[in-house]
Amino acid sequence: TMRTYGMEEVTTLAQMQTDAAELLAALEAVTDLGCVKARISFDVTSPEFAETAGANVDVGATASGWITAGQKKASMKIPGIKAASVETDGSVLIAGVVATFLALFESADVFNLSDGEQIDTWIRASLDR
Repeated sequence: TMRTYGMEEVTTLAQMQTDAAELLAALEAVTDLGCVKARISFDVTSPEFAETAGANVDVGATASGWITAGQKKASMKIPGIKAASVETDGSVLIAGVVATFLALFESADVFNLSDGEQIDTWIRASLDR
């Protein structure tokens, strides 16, 4: 069973974590069920950016890499990839802005793939067909 509970807006992540811990302790006191995972999600204030004129929402790319050196692969979609990043043969070079984006999902960085995994080494990227 999955449940979602809303929280009042607070100013720090630390306060969100404290409030969530309080909720989980109170929930534990009233239920026989367990808690497998608790998530905190919130909107972030960031500069918005507009789509490029003529952008095609159906065009994307897939990057793949090794999770465990030479043992297991994973892939990640890059939605609406810029045409400038795509070679004439449909390949996408892992360089420049593409490399900068993908580096955020590498081991020891901040972001994870959907399974909570991080990439050791990116192998290749190509346009989705």
